[in-house]
Amino acid sequence: MIVGLHHLSIIASSEESVVFYSKLGFKEYKRVERRNDTVVLMNGHGIGLEMYIDPTHPPRSTPEPLGLRHLSLRVDKIEETVKELEVEAGPIINDWVGVKFCFVADPDGWPVQLHE
Repeated sequence: MIVGLHHLSIIASSEESVVFYSKLGFKEYKRVERRNDTVVLMNGHGIGLEMYIDPTHPPRSTPEPLGLRHLSLRVDKIEETVKELEVEAGPIINDWVGVKFCFVADPDGWPVQLHE
């Protein structure tokens, strides 16, 4: 039976994504250089992140494709987290049960929800 989430996998275009997710508390623990990409394994907050850095990969499509919609990360202080990331955030609003959240984008435009 399932006992937990093992990891999330992201395709990124550059090392900027490693920096972005590092600011969110993910730490790189392994890097594998391959012929067409670089795989960076990160851990943070009990979450595994497997990042494939490939500058030639096609960008996200609009409208958004079927499948995983966004990554949602719990933060303790949403306004401070946005400032630390040095990114533009969407409006801070309440979710279905009244908890504050907003969206930011990683360097490739993948939506990351910050949830308080």
